[in-house]
Amino acid sequence: MLPNLSSLLSSGLLLGSSGSAGSASASAATDPLQVELSGLGQLLSNLNTFQSSLQQLYAPSVQFNNASASSSNPAVASVSSSYGAQNANYLLTVSQLAQAQSATSSFSLADTSSTSVGTGSLTITTGSYAYTSSTSASSFTANDTPVTVSITNGTLSGIASAINGANAGVVANVIQNASGSYQLQVSAASTGSSNNFRIAVSDSDGNNTDQNGLSRLAFDQTLATGSGQNLAQTQSALNASYTINGASGASSSNLGIQLGNGVSANLLATGSSTVAVNVDFGQLNSNAQSLANAFNTVQNSINTLLGNGAALQNDPIANQLPQLLNKEVQNSFSNGSSLLTSLSQIGLSYQSPSQYGLGGTLSLNTSSLQTAYNSDSNGTANLLYTVEQSLNSLADSYASYGNGTIAQEMTALQNQEFSSQLSSQSVPFNDTFPYNLQNLLSYPSGNSALSAQQISGLAMYALVYSLGAPYALDSLLVGQGLGLSSSGTFSATA
Repeated sequence: MLPNLSSLLSSGLLLGSSGSAGSASASAATDPLQVELSGLGQLLSNLNTFQSSLQQLYAPSVQFNNASASSSNPAVASVSSSYGAQNANYLLTVSQLAQAQSATSSFSLADTSSTSVGTGSLTITTGSYAYTSSTSASSFTANDTPVTVSITNGTLSGIASAINGANAGVVANVIQNASGSYQLQVSAASTGSSNNFRIAVSDSDGNNTDQNGLSRLAFDQTLATGSGQNLAQTQSALNASYTINGASGASSSNLGIQLGNGVSANLLATGSSTVAVNVDFGQLNSNAQSLANAFNTVQNSINTLLGNGAALQNDPIANQLPQLLNKEVQNSFSNGSSLLTSLSQIGLSYQSPSQYGLGGTLSLNTSSLQTAYNSDSNGTANLLYTVEQSLNSLADSYASYGNGTIAQEMTALQNQEFSSQLSSQSVPFNDTFPYNLQNLLSYPSGNSALSAQQISGLAMYALVYSLGAPYALDSLLVGQGLGLSSSGTFSATA
């Protein structure tokens, strides 16, 4: 891994050739540009740590785990909570479960895989009937494109297998009745009153609606029983019916019934259950304290870098940051319908710094946080996450790799530093590189090869130098410095 710029500068590898590494290091310690670069590197590291802490605090896994829901009668409904759930109680009463339409053959066979019902094809369509009675309808409205299933193996097992392999919106099963014989049962794949089905038959015997051959499986409730409605309906398609705190509701499915914001239930049986939702105050309190700790840590580290005689005392960009952070934690934030819009409303108070221009701190009053939580748990939690995300965005604008404010400033200072070094050299090296490369090309005492640090230094030096002027390394330099063959060449242009 390449050493960072600060380590190269402090090692003396990228300084002038006159003097020892020790004197170069001493020079680096007093060079204002190098001191500022070192300070910016420390600031960048501190902001990265701050961002890492914030991202852990507002991660979805943290948000979703803040709330828990329980059912007083788990036989009636199972419940779950997600982000957005608030402290609440719901009385859920289920009067009807959603169910899928089912129809069974009126005939039965002694076996499942020997006797043939018939051959031909079945055209299956899912949709909804306009019922005039429980088993008769005036019309059928299709939901999907009909699916035609070819029946070449006309046994009960063969027909069931063909239907199930067609993905036609229905499921076929061979069932054994009380007398021990077998029947074919077809059921809609989905529950709900709009998920009925129709089966049209093309029978190889030429008659598609009678009670012989494959047409015995015809099922159309707009037709007469025995003349196209040949399967017998054994279960009608119904929606789930329920009340939530007295308000009526209906659903085509028994799953994912929304009781409230962030709370859902899966209906299992008719009956009643009280659902209790609790947002974990302990975890919320820990989150708020962690936010205060992370904020105070990064502000203290910035204050140290901005102090009298410190590395970034006169850096205008660094001096803006603590004031922006101060402002951010005192801002008002959009928080949906909640009236909680600032940290001070949920127990996180801002304290001004002892000296203007430095970073302030946050302190947590758990009692005030508890009060806010009791009145609006969802608003309290959401405000915390919103502020944490906003602080992370602010830090990222400074610390983002490549295009962040600090990265851009460091690049400008590095170019300025190397430009200064290059312009100060009067004796060229091989008419290509400045004289201070001798430090990079001198074998360490007792060694016949360059050190890994020297090779890394060469690579970094070449990269930065290429920004200012075109150059080419001759084969001797490449061979000696980077270990290539004597015929190898390396070049770069600005």
